[in-house]
Amino acid sequence: MRNKSQLLDNKYHGWYPTYRGKFLLLKNKVISKEAFILYEASVAFSDWDKEHKTYGLLSLSQSEIESQLGFSKGYVSRYGGTLIEKGLWEKLPDNIRVVGFELIEIKLLKEIVKKNKVVDLQKYLVETQQLVANKGELDAKERACLSPQSVADLQQPLSKSDIGSFKDKYYIPRTDEEYERMWKEGNYQSLTPDDMKWLDNNISEN
Repeated sequence: MRNKSQLLDNKYHGWYPTYRGKFLLLKNKVISKEAFILYEASVAFSDWDKEHKTYGLLSLSQSEIESQLGFSKGYVSRYGGTLIEKGLWEKLPDNIRVVGFELIEIKLLKEIVKKNKVVDLQKYLVETQQLVANKGELDAKERACLSPQSVADLQQPLSKSDIGSFKDKYYIPRTDEEYERMWKEGNYQSLTPDDMKWLDNNISEN
């Protein structure tokens, strides 16, 4: 059976995509160099397996993170507080949710670059919060605990053909059961029943 030290060493295995726009955090003096290193390490050391409930969560203890980075005791508490204050970490009962972790996903990065050219983490987080708020389906506590995969799913643009097809056929608000039936019958690629309901309630035809 592998010991704790071996499990921690496995955190160095593998690779993940990244984006140049992250350095705007330093250029715009959003966080210090020390906090930036800690944020980058938290992305690298979080759970990358989408099959796990801990996907995007940092489950290492303060001392384990400091050990992995070779930094002195107190580094995490000092600069982790900054990351929480800036909204880059969300403190949960048993671990840390790394906000913006889903930006390791190549598909999501491509979509953002196609739209904005630069992947600006601050701008991305604001847009994500607006998307969640516009959905109007979650309370504040639920929004804070959204999984990285859920956030990534929110960021994926809906197909124009799907939106047009749905709005052409259906424009009268329906029951949840009716939306479910329409979704199954319509063979939509991007829309979900919830998306259909949201479109009906929020998008009007010109």
